Amino acid sequence: MMNRRDALAALTGGTLSLVDVGHPLSAAPGKTARPAERISRNGSGRATAYAEANKIVTVGDRTHVTWLDSVADGFRVRIRTLDRRTNRWSQTATVGKAHDNHGGPSLTVDSRGHLHVVYFPHHHAFRYRRSLRPNDASAWSEEVRFGEKLTYPTLACGHDDTLYLTARRSWKNKPWVVEMWRKPVGKSWEQVGTILRSRATGYSHFQEALAWSPDHRTLHLSCRFYENGGAVEVIGYMKSDDFGRTWRRRDGSVIRQPATGETIDVIAVGGRSPGKKSHKCGTIAVDREGTPIIVYSSSGGSIPEMIVATPGRSGWHRRGLAAAMQRHWPGWRIGPAAEVVVNRQGTMYVSATMSQEEQNDIVLIKSTDLGQTISVERPAAGLDQKKKWLPNLERPTGHHVVGGRPGVVFTAGTRGKGNSDILANQVFWS
Repeated sequence: MMNRRDALAALTGGTLSLVDVGHPLSAAPGKTARPAERISRNGSGRATAYAEANKIVTVGDRTHVTWLDSVADGFRVRIRTLDRRTNRWSQTATVGKAHDNHGGPSLTVDSRGHLHVVYFPHHHAFRYRRSLRPNDASAWSEEVRFGEKLTYPTLACGHDDTLYLTARRSWKNKPWVVEMWRKPVGKSWEQVGTILRSRATGYSHFQEALAWSPDHRTLHLSCRFYENGGAVEVIGYMKSDDFGRTWRRRDGSVIRQPATGETIDVIAVGGRSPGKKSHKCGTIAVDREGTPIIVYSSSGGSIPEMIVATPGRSGWHRRGLAAAMQRHWPGWRIGPAAEVVVNRQGTMYVSATMSQEEQNDIVLIKSTDLGQTISVERPAAGLDQKKKWLPNLERPTGHHVVGGRPGVVFTAGTRGKGNSDILANQVFWS
């Protein structure tokens, strides 16, 4: 039987095995030794969304964090820098405007330390800027526009400093797709091709995310096809060793482009209809051996599930986290949004949202064995707001690494009633 001391240790970061049920723990989430720091009082309803868009870059002793504020005359992409030597934050800098609360930023860094950011659209052209000085977010190049009717950017920087981006492209009378773009050094943005396509006309969503192999030469992609109003939801995977021109399944077989919910390497199939489970995809990480790790959620049963998926010899191996989280946080349900990263020491971290009645809170899960045993941290401990959500986890998207415990930025406050609501949410860093 687990005594009170063991229970408190588990709640504040102790280890609990998924195969050892143990004894029920405290009814309240545990505390954390890392108090969150408020970095904005003007966060929008999607201040730190969306999971596929990386928002944190650490270079040397500086960590740069970006998010989306809402102010009286609209939406602004903001950025601040934490000097880790002094533990002091810079003043807030404005990168540019966004169309609405879906126009938040995606951030990466090149080999010289220059930051790159894309932002603005909700079915519009992207805006792109580059920091004028290495490892300095206070001044930016002129704004560049590219693309049409795009939303939800991912952004990654290659070994030769070429930038790669994916985004959803909407159409009036054709199936929606995901386009891939690239920007070689000193050149303009150019389209690589269409890499994902819905099988239905009308609203579709993909939640695609990118991660590099350790050699910085292979791109891995996870996604969720959301089609026909959610009647079909497919979690899928593919990889490219020629920077997006050709995509393959885990076994190396070529996928005819653009990939669909039928032709991609399928991990799970569901939908929002009777008898099916609804799926949402988080992000993707790649470990030191080059193995992709994908997190996704499944709801529709008695308990919502968060799943860690990795490729095996005969298919995809899946490990659920919900049961272990129930033992850490009794009465709380694990939410649909999740990000995953493997740091340079080989430790996996997963960020997610927990919910209980009208409350949401943030959880950071740590594991050295792909979720077989976990420890749990509560980054939002001590905050009064009932809604803490949209965690965005520090991930290596360019010439930067994640060492030790990754940073996380999240929103505290309401989502609002619409995409254009001007709110005063708080944005926190932990």
